[in-house]
Amino acid sequence: MGTIHPLRGGIRMVICSMFVQSVFLAFSFTLTVLFFLYGFNHYYLLIAARMYKPPRTPSDDVDFRPDVAIHLPIYDEKYVIRRLIAACARMAEQYGSERVRVVIIDDSDDDTSDMVDEIVKEYREKRFHIASLRRGCRQGYKAGALQAAIVESKEEFIAIFDADFVPPENFLVDTIPFFIQNEQLGIIQCRWTHINRDYNILTRAIATGIDVHFLVEQAGRFAAGCFQNFNGSGGIFRRKALLEAGGWQSDTLAEDLDISYRVQLCGYRILYLRDVHSPGEVPPTVPSFKKQQGRWACGSLRTAKKLLPALLANRDLGFKKRLEAFIHLTGYMVHPLMFTSFLLACLATILKVDIFRFAYVYSKIHDIAELGAMREAIEIQPQVLLWILIGILILLCTVAAWIPPIVALREQDLPLARKISSFMFLFLLGCGISLSNTIEAGKALLTNRNWAFKRTPKYAIAYGKGGWKDKRYQVSLDYVCYLELACVCLGGISIGYSVWSANLGVLLILIPFTIAYAFVFLLTILQSRRETLL
Repeated sequence: MGTIHPLRGGIRMVICSMFVQSVFLAFSFTLTVLFFLYGFNHYYLLIAARMYKPPRTPSDDVDFRPDVAIHLPIYDEKYVIRRLIAACARMAEQYGSERVRVVIIDDSDDDTSDMVDEIVKEYREKRFHIASLRRGCRQGYKAGALQAAIVESKEEFIAIFDADFVPPENFLVDTIPFFIQNEQLGIIQCRWTHINRDYNILTRAIATGIDVHFLVEQAGRFAAGCFQNFNGSGGIFRRKALLEAGGWQSDTLAEDLDISYRVQLCGYRILYLRDVHSPGEVPPTVPSFKKQQGRWACGSLRTAKKLLPALLANRDLGFKKRLEAFIHLTGYMVHPLMFTSFLLACLATILKVDIFRFAYVYSKIHDIAELGAMREAIEIQPQVLLWILIGILILLCTVAAWIPPIVALREQDLPLARKISSFMFLFLLGCGISLSNTIEAGKALLTNRNWAFKRTPKYAIAYGKGGWKDKRYQVSLDYVCYLELACVCLGGISIGYSVWSANLGVLLILIPFTIAYAFVFLLTILQSRRETLL
């Protein structure tokens, strides 16, 4: 039997190493380009948001104010329903209670319905126009409830608030005149603010993330003339525009985003009012935040799947508008990209691929003196330049992702320590939910099933008072928690192996993601509760 010549064995090792390096280069470059698409959009919207100018409020003729319906879709909201109705009553009084009708669309199956009956009776005795609408089932979830209400509503304009919101009394007075001034205005969306921002460090971080959407993304898209979205609460519709667009549809979990685009495709505009606020609650726990984000991820990507083919083929919209719509509707694809990056980094440690050491292959070839010609050819390969380019793009994308939160925090009058802690918690949350949101993205893109609408529980809590632990509507553990634990273990093993093998560059990816998954996993364990019957 012949023996394998050392030179041939060396060549095979070099070729194998080159192949693995090339595969990782291809995957890394593809991920980086996709990341850069969303990262560049951050820069674009930051610049555009600086050009946002609040529109001048039109004159308000008190004697000719149109009728308005306020639709309040609720499901088991015993802690917040009375607060919401009280706020709507003040808003109706300010606008003219004879011109406002409040419709509580009650799909509840607990004692919230008894509270609704009491509230309706109480406010009717005070001469308010208020009624409850019960469907007997939750078909279509929130979209189905809103569609049932619009069918029986005759008012020209419809304001919508989720159960955890507390609209200011001047909300209608500050918004309705814009509709009267412009017949092509179909939707007005106002900026969300936060009732419980300072309840705990988690609510401060989540509130900052929401601020990014309203201070940068919404303002930037409006200033740039791109497609915008109604956020599901704190906004008003022209009933005619809503009906022309096909009404509320329940084939996605993001009925607000879906109707926003359909209304705009019918030729109507959306007006974003940054200076008209609509306060609401943010989730106080990681499990409820994950549930909210998962619904938004699945719903927005299902909407993208539904609307993007026709939208991208519509050349009348222009390239910029279509590109921004694509990035907007597929924004939650960032989380699958993040999770894939984590898995790729783990695989790199197992295969001993140092994606940051450009001279790896060259050093192996250098040991084989007979391959001088091959060494010379390898030296001029473009791999080094591609890795440098990838590094630069990664840096730009990373910086781009965190400038908007810094801008949002700068708008807040908070001590520096609180700003830093909010920023760090937001970073951990953003990375840590990439696994759960990847699963939801898969549900949206890989199935045609109508997934259940999992509402975010509300507890009527604020800084210094109230708590969530002893209340109903808790979020229990699910299988995702165990997958997060698996990611923590995988990340820990990969970190140890990369240190042992001196493959240190990959730690820049492994360490932050492993810490983030551990953070989300631990808080999920600590803050999950079984549903109580209180």
